[in-house]
Amino acid sequence: MCVYCKFGWGLIILGLALVAQAQNPFETAKQFSATVVMSGMSTRGGPAPGEMKIYRSGDKMRTNLAAGGGYMVMELRERTNFMVMNGMCMQMNVDRQPNPFSEAEGATVQRTPVGADTVDGHACKVENLTITPRDGQPKKMKAWEAEDLNGFPVKIEMESSHGLITIQYKDISLQQPDPSLFTHPDNCRQMPVMPGSSR
Repeated sequence: MCVYCKFGWGLIILGLALVAQAQNPFETAKQFSATVVMSGMSTRGGPAPGEMKIYRSGDKMRTNLAAGGGYMVMELRERTNFMVMNGMCMQMNVDRQPNPFSEAEGATVQRTPVGADTVDGHACKVENLTITPRDGQPKKMKAWEAEDLNGFPVKIEMESSHGLITIQYKDISLQQPDPSLFTHPDNCRQMPVMPGSSR
């Protein structure tokens, strides 16, 4: 095979890889920090969580729990959570994490444009998404992708067993967060499997 042919095939493969990556709007920001506001979801009759600070660095995400109650580090690929509260650390393994970024990790994403909108001052492309994990059922959601933030989904609507959930991200920074935010104590205890859990 000629050198130019090999070079041409290399460009085609690279192009396909870039297209595949572009098909998942949750992969546009592998590093960021933001304030997340959830509404519409209740947990056992209680109110939805308020504002929480979140961070992402590669395959790890951190969520600061409300009222300074600690934090949780999620390993998206391994589907492992480490919850740190009051000096204690608990490890949990879950099949699906209630987080659109973890739902979309390694998934196939089908996108259907539905228009344009402005959210919190960001001009957005709006799309209906069908996210099919490697080993799970398809999940539908609607995403508002900010044009000035490389397509970051600043607002998401998704159905859950509790009804429609709206997730909005504010104060977004695409800078690399401090790596120390994603650490946890070494003495984490494995939490027992709860009744009704799939693992």
